[in-house]
Amino acid sequence: MAEANILKFDFLASFKIAFQEWINSDLTIFIYVIKLMIAALLAMSVSMFLNLSSPQTSVFTVFIVMQIHSGLVFSKSFYRFLGTLIGFVISLVLVSAFSQDRVWFMAFFTIWIAICAAAGFKYRNFMSYGFVLSGYTVALIVLPNIENPLSIYGFAIDRISEVVIGLLSASVISEVIFPKQLSDTLLGSEKQKYKSVFLSVIDMENIFTKEKSINNFSRNVLSSDSLRVNSIFESNINKKDKMYYQRLNSEFMHLSITFHSLKNIINTISNNENIDNEMVIALEKIYKPIKILLEENSQNLFINEDIEDVINKFDKVKTQIKEEIEVHKNKYLNIDFDILNDFNSSIYLITRFFDEFFQYTKTYLSFINKKHRHNDSEEYSKNSKLFTYTDNLLVLLASFRAAIVLVVTTIFWLMTAWGYAPFTIISAVATTLMFSSIPNPVDASKNFLKGSIISFFVAGVYNFYLIPTYVSDIPSFCFVMAPVFAFTAWLGSSPQRGLFAFGFIFIIITVCSMNLHYTMDYVTYFESSISSLIGIMIAGIAYELINSWSESWTKRRVSNLLSNQIIKLSIGELNTRRVILESVGLDLIQHFSTQGRLNPKSNVLIFQWLLSSLEIGRAIIDIKNGLKEFEKSNQPNIVNEILDLIKNYFSEKEEEKKELIFRKIKEEFIELKNSSFYKSAIEQKIMNKILLELSLIYTLLLNKISLPSKGEIN
Repeated sequence: MAEANILKFDFLASFKIAFQEWINSDLTIFIYVIKLMIAALLAMSVSMFLNLSSPQTSVFTVFIVMQIHSGLVFSKSFYRFLGTLIGFVISLVLVSAFSQDRVWFMAFFTIWIAICAAAGFKYRNFMSYGFVLSGYTVALIVLPNIENPLSIYGFAIDRISEVVIGLLSASVISEVIFPKQLSDTLLGSEKQKYKSVFLSVIDMENIFTKEKSINNFSRNVLSSDSLRVNSIFESNINKKDKMYYQRLNSEFMHLSITFHSLKNIINTISNNENIDNEMVIALEKIYKPIKILLEENSQNLFINEDIEDVINKFDKVKTQIKEEIEVHKNKYLNIDFDILNDFNSSIYLITRFFDEFFQYTKTYLSFINKKHRHNDSEEYSKNSKLFTYTDNLLVLLASFRAAIVLVVTTIFWLMTAWGYAPFTIISAVATTLMFSSIPNPVDASKNFLKGSIISFFVAGVYNFYLIPTYVSDIPSFCFVMAPVFAFTAWLGSSPQRGLFAFGFIFIIITVCSMNLHYTMDYVTYFESSISSLIGIMIAGIAYELINSWSESWTKRRVSNLLSNQIIKLSIGELNTRRVILESVGLDLIQHFSTQGRLNPKSNVLIFQWLLSSLEIGRAIIDIKNGLKEFEKSNQPNIVNEILDLIKNYFSEKEEEKKELIFRKIKEEFIELKNSSFYKSAIEQKIMNKILLELSLIYTLLLNKISLPSKGEIN
């Protein structure tokens, strides 16, 4: 009987887990497909009812802005409307100024497209999309009416009306039918992030076993911040919660980077043949109280505990760690300087990691339980804002590519004098702008083209069989179009098939006769389809040819940028904070990794460069802040001399000269350690902190392979 009850309990538990997974995955996708289909049909129906000339624009707008979460729909709709409005104004300006001079019109149009491509690449989230739409809207409004400029104003008003109908349809359906709020997703994301960190920390093999590879959970920092930014379009999330999300994300970023840096340095120590395995075992013993603490609380992940109790537990463990450090530190007083320094750096990172995990846990608990909330959250949030990275060279490249595509398609138009060539320009411009800031634009163009080619045949079936046979009014039109909208929505629900789906609906929308007064003929269908496909191919070829993101170029570029970052921090006045340093570094790597042709090995190497440069940069920031605490007459000048040597080290390209500089750093560091005694207890405490940071920098300099370099990159 007991066994039967146990089996019944196991079955119910398994069923509950499976049902929850179905709700969170399959059901969510099913609801998204239904909502997208209904919104597209609604937009098409309203446009037809109002007798607008191109209901396709409304439908395409729905497919572009519809997202699983309502906040994302509102955010994207907002920037889509702004982009369309700006494009409308630019269209009228260009036509009124150059309607009689095609050369100057195309020249300024090219400049505008280049500006939109550059801005779309520079900015993040849906703001980027707003700039993209500004360029695409000008092409969509002006080029089909280039021969009749007087009709452009009316045509533009129709386009804006259709876009607004599409935006309203997507927003209303998203909010009315099973709305999925970003606030719920953000809360779930924070719980998942804490659980991910908790499980990674509790497993000591993640840090002390070099063969063990772990996920880079620092990549969640940027995606979480993007969700938080877009949540401003939802009314059900209050200001206090938004500040907490920002604070949690900042602390999570610090913690995750420290965690990976700790693993990186311990791996270096483990690979050093001169270091006895007993030292690694000693580090494990120092870390073990953290593991025990988390194991004792692994059932509830601290969620239901009182903050005061958690503080007491962490304080007790902190005392245990200090005792372990004193026990093991005394064993290694008379060993090689470099080995002792590695040991001290590892100890420092373990204690820093524990302090950061403690702070992250306190903030997490105060947010989850709504108790003991920080009074300084607003002030802290101002200092925890994440920053993005802008690479002017990549921006110029995106701008240049967009301009070249427009010039090439314009020449194609002039040489062929083809009536449908403007559709080539429109599709080429749209593809170039929309793919400029997404991961791997070359593959994106290929998948987009595949979807477009297949939809060419599907559109033919609709144009010459389904629509003329079965459509007589708006309801019958909805009935006929519903399957293709639902199918496209299902394709787009998967990231792997998203661009294929986008290409599929793009051609359907472009060439399908979405009008109650059937007007499609074979010539129009074939020529408009072929012209659009040619434009997509030209854009794809441009990405293939005008692309400097090779593996070697990316590695060299990133290495130089990270080296320059350290150089900049080493000289001049301090004008940055740790949160800026880390968020810009993460964004830089993500920017290059998504755009670059990097293999898994080079990605790991570049991430090691990032960790080393962030740790050295953070250490320099703390050292300079520490020096400010000294009176000017009593500042240790040798510290500034070491910082200057670090600057010279990362400025130098020749390995022999770098080795000489490193030896000089070692000499200066040893001299500083032997002479760093101050009468004031406060100054002595500050000096000890500076020595810890210099110790970490020295350890990182010992492991040359993990350092960015201005020299030759293999």
